[in-house]
Amino acid sequence: MAKFEKIEDLIGELYRYRKLFSGMFDKRMSPIQEEMVVSLVEHDTEKLERLAAFDLLFRNQGLISLEPRLQEFFEEFMEVDETVHVLYIQENLDQIKKNQSYYLKENQPRKRDQYLVKIKKHLYRISQTTLQNIKALRDNTDETYKTETNFEIKKEKLTDIRNQRDALEGVIKAVDRVLQDDIFFKTAADAELQLIVHRLRLALNDSIHNLIEIQQQIIEYLNHIEKRVHIVEKVLRLKMLRDKHYLKERTNFYWIVGANQDLPLRKTEGFLTRLSIQGMLNEEEKRKLIIKVREKQQNQRLLAQNTAGSISDEAFNDRKVIDSVFNYHALKRVFMGKNQDLFSFVMHHQFAEEISINKRIQLYCRLASLFEADFTFSEETGRFENLEYALIYPASNSTTANPQTTNTIKDPV
Repeated sequence: MAKFEKIEDLIGELYRYRKLFSGMFDKRMSPIQEEMVVSLVEHDTEKLERLAAFDLLFRNQGLISLEPRLQEFFEEFMEVDETVHVLYIQENLDQIKKNQSYYLKENQPRKRDQYLVKIKKHLYRISQTTLQNIKALRDNTDETYKTETNFEIKKEKLTDIRNQRDALEGVIKAVDRVLQDDIFFKTAADAELQLIVHRLRLALNDSIHNLIEIQQQIIEYLNHIEKRVHIVEKVLRLKMLRDKHYLKERTNFYWIVGANQDLPLRKTEGFLTRLSIQGMLNEEEKRKLIIKVREKQQNQRLLAQNTAGSISDEAFNDRKVIDSVFNYHALKRVFMGKNQDLFSFVMHHQFAEEISINKRIQLYCRLASLFEADFTFSEETGRFENLEYALIYPASNSTTANPQTTNTIKDPV
């Protein structure tokens, strides 16, 4: 049997064939043919032989599976193990007692520290294994009751789970007694050990409460099974008597059924009551009522047609700024009373809200285009930053200026 000389080689092998191990782990509950996984190793069966030689795979008559130790390793870290490992806790507890004895008898500080590290490791394993066992017990209980169709097998499995629960409770109480009664843990001066012991006690306390709930659930499931089996046995007995035509003579079945007035559960049935057409025509009150209902239905249809569609969520989240709407005629009237050019007026006019420079320039162009007949366009030009604009005045206040001169305007404050 081959073995890895370095831990790096083992990790590298697991990583190199990670798709193979992952696929086989997912199908670990069913037999796997080699033909099903050979594509994951590039159709090279020698690679499967090599992995089997290193005890990473197990091959047997065309079937292949993960090596049990590797599968248990994956299940433990993925927390999907369905097995309740009561003996694991007992083994760790025995190792704690041994290392504790060695620790108390050892005089060399270095060796004492080694024994203390082992004690901490086993305490941590007990905590992890206990929590995993509780989860496995609960999952197995629910799965057995909900998925097993054979009543006898279901009952036997639940009884076995109850025995596992009792064994787990016993070993948990044994660990708790050691932690409470042993002087070693009461007088331990190591802070890390005290923290591990404290967390373990909390885990054990939670586990005991969970075990009580699991026990109640198992008892309830077993009672349901007993009741169901009893009912099924009665039904089969009645069927046998009916087939042999003894049901009426040997039982009072028909008398009990005849005296039973219970109604079976059925869906609610709706009854349609149709009004008499002649009665509706002859009675004035019914006719008015029908007309009123008809008008109401028509109004509802009109409301449904006029109802606006729902507002989308994007409309509430839209943060676009709505363009400002200017009253051009009011601005034109104000400008006509001013003794300044249109561009200066627009750039320095006080609006209700802050207007950007680009908006003011657009407004200047818009006013010049709309009210061209009311304005006088001079041959002079002005300059604003890198822009050159025409000097436009009100028709009644046109100003004559030297055509060679150019005005300059500053940024509005």
